[in-house]
Formats: sequence, C-alpha cells, structure tokens
Amino acid sequence: MQLRARADRVWIGLILLALVSLIGFSLAGEPATYGGITFPHGDFAFADRVLGYLAASCVRDAYDNPIEALGPPDACGGCNGCHGCSTDAVALGFRLSELDLRGYLIVEFVDNVLSDVPGDDLFVYITNDKPCRVEISSDGGKFISVGETVGYPGGIDIAPYIGSGEEFRYVRLSDVPADEDHSECPGPSIDAVGAMGRAEVAREALGGLELQPVGELSTAVDWTPASILIILDASSSMSERIDGEMKIDIAKDVIYDLLANVPDNMIVGMRTFSGCGNSPVIAPIGPLDRAGLREEIAKIVPRSRTPIAYALEQAKDDFSRIAGKKLILLVTDGEETCGGDPVEAAEGLIAAGYDLRIQVVGFDIGQDSSTRDQLMKIAEVTGGLYLDASNKEELRRALSLSVPFSYTVYDQEGNAVYVGRLGDEGPKLPAGTYRVVIDTDPPIVLENVLISEEETTKITVERADGSYRVQVGG
Repeated sequence: MQLRARADRVWIGLILLALVSLIGFSLAGEPATYGGITFPHGDFAFADRVLGYLAASCVRDAYDNPIEALGPPDACGGCNGCHGCSTDAVALGFRLSELDLRGYLIVEFVDNVLSDVPGDDLFVYITNDKPCRVEISSDGGKFISVGETVGYPGGIDIAPYIGSGEEFRYVRLSDVPADEDHSECPGPSIDAVGAMGRAEVAREALGGLELQPVGELSTAVDWTPASILIILDASSSMSERIDGEMKIDIAKDVIYDLLANVPDNMIVGMRTFSGCGNSPVIAPIGPLDRAGLREEIAKIVPRSRTPIAYALEQAKDDFSRIAGKKLILLVTDGEETCGGDPVEAAEGLIAAGYDLRIQVVGFDIGQDSSTRDQLMKIAEVTGGLYLDASNKEELRRALSLSVPFSYTVYDQEGNAVYVGRLGDEGPKLPAGTYRVVIDTDPPIVLENVLISEEETTKITVERADGSYRVQVGG
C-alpha cells in the first residue's frame, strides 16, 4: 500500500484487530524542546504511525503525504513558529460548510501514551495558522472530542474530557469549516503531534499460546468472537466496476478467501441486503460449511437499494440461540437508502444484551464523507472498527484482520493432536515435545515445544514492522 495519498484517495492503516492488545515496557528518552515546549521523553513523545488520511479540497501533491506528520517537528527548523506551507507537513484541505467533505488525519502513538499531566497534554504543530478539530481515542474506534487548536504548537488540555487515569494512543485531527482557502496547503497543515505522558516500547500482541501446568494449552488475547455473521451489500451499486471487475464479484472472491482461512470450528453465518425490507439469509449461523456457503454466495446478484438498518435488525434473531462473543462483518459501498437508522439498529443489538462488535468495511467509499461518518458510527457504538478499502487487495486485508488465527499442535510422530484458534481454551496434553504451527501469513512453525507437568511454557506471537516475532519461554 503506498504511503502517499492523493487528495482523492483515502490513506489506510489496517490495524486494531479485535484480538490485538498492547504490552509495554518502560522507556525514557532525553528531554527535547520544540517550539518552546519541552518534552521529558524527547522524540519518543511524537506520533509514530498513520492510521488514516483523507485530504479535503484543493491540497497540492507536495503537501498530501501524511507521513510528514510523524516524528518530531521538522518544518521551519522545528523550533520557531511557522506561518505558511511546508513540504515537511501534511495539509488536511478546506471545506466551505458542514455539508462539504471533512479532511482528517489519524495518528497513533506506539512508544508512548497520551495522558493527563499538569498543564497541556497534547501539542499539534500547525505550520499555517489554520485551526483544527482534535479528537482522542484509547482503542482507535471510539473518539472523544477535546476541542480545537491552532499554532506551532497549539496545546490541548484533555483533563476536562476524560476520567482519572485514562490513557490514549490515537489522535484524529480534522479541518474546521472556514472561508475558501486558495493556498497550496489549505486547511490545517500538520507537521507533528506530540503527547505528554509516560513513554514505553509497545508491541501488538496477537495472542499468546500458553502451556499451563499439567500441560494445559490455552491462549491469552483481548477479545475473540465465538461466532461471525457476514453481512454483504448486494444493492445495485455493487454492480459498478473497479479495474474492470464488478464490485460484487470482487467481494465474493475475497469472502471465498476469508472462509478458506476461518478455523474449522468457527461458527459462521451470512446474509445480504438488496432492496428495502429485503435481507435474505445466505447461511444461518452455525458450523462452517465452506462448500455450501460458497455455492450460495455465487448466486448473489446485485439489485435495488441499501437497507443497512433492516439487515442489522434481522441479526438480532440470527444470534438469538448463539452463545458467547459475536462479531458482525458488514461490507458495504454506500449508506442507508431505505429510511432506516443503522446506528440505532446497531445500538439495539447491544441493548439486547449481546456481547457483540460490528466491524465495518467501507468498500470504494471514496470521498463520500456522509457515508463514511454513518458507517464509522455503526462500528463505534459497538466498540468495533471501521476500515476503508478501495480495491480487492485492500478489501482482502480489511476482512482478514477480523478473523482470529488458527493453530495446530502436532506430536513427535507428526499427528495433529489439537486444532484451535487464538482465544480458545486449549486441551490438556501429555508432557512431551510438540510442534506448533500458527496460521499467520506466512505460517509460523515452532519445533520442539516442550510441555512439562511442572512448568508453564508460553509462546508469544507479536506483529511488528509488518512481520511476526515469536518468543518461547517459561
């Protein structure tokens, strides 16, 4: 995926799986001062990753690279106030009214956190004196508005908006409606985002296989679903083409791949929606039947309108006899068009008492801000995630992040003695030496894993820098 984003393109960071948790270790850096503000942890204080970027109107190519907002300030020498455009910053663009497209940038702190300290807690380095709206989040899904800021830097005190002891890793910056801006970097131009608070080295823990005393195998993860319901948009707009292929056919192919990687013991169901009051069940939620489900998916033909709310309302009955944590994967290329309120429908699922999250993938949404806002809200009210996808590969990656990895344990003779998924309670196995294969891409193969009756052996799988790392220890 390219790191630069044109003004008509959404820049995506596909992280934050339901099963991701963060583990950290203390780290201190040398104090550093930028623009008159001293950060006790130095350069560790600044944002490390871009999760999303969408430029609003009229941003020139030289100013649309979101990577320029990472790390310490470097526009204007990083020390003095800026009053114009800089290619070392990223512009969000402008909009004339609340009805127009809102430009935004979402960044993540990896080796530090944002927390409440005396005085201002968050500093945004804006090169061109344009105000921006600031929101913060602990999980990248639900954001809290903490006001607006301007300046190089502009400070924000988050204390009035948060509870005692809360910590945050994600910041969303967006433009504020203003008069038409004809500069090359319209809207707020972001050079850096710095957070006061403790510094740490953080890794994304995809899950630990833990071999308990007496050889009991278990996994330790944050939130893993016991059942998945796929809800696919089959409205007429899904007949439109991307790179010469109908969107519905792209979605089918990606769902086929998804089902091939779902653990055999997963509980899966699927429904579509196409036309007001029409949301047929493709497969009831139950034991996975890959061949049968694939056959039914192949029959889907796009037609009519987009009743997202109605489809979500029907999901209440789909899950009525299903225990445990529940996940809905909602894939759509548009907003509700049948007069329903999909956000209210999502809230109704939570009100029904379900331990449920909705992961929403906006497929080929482009710059349709009203659709994106509605879909983000559907995910947000359930604690789920919203992801953009503009082509087949991005759709495949977005959906794959929602399915927990499976793993297989083999004995010394090569026999599979257990197949499970991260998050399942594992079996009790006789003491001995085993081979463990975790179905990441590429697979992780661990030879000579010792299970002892008197000790606990832990296998920790982490994702960092686009690859996987494994630690095996007692």
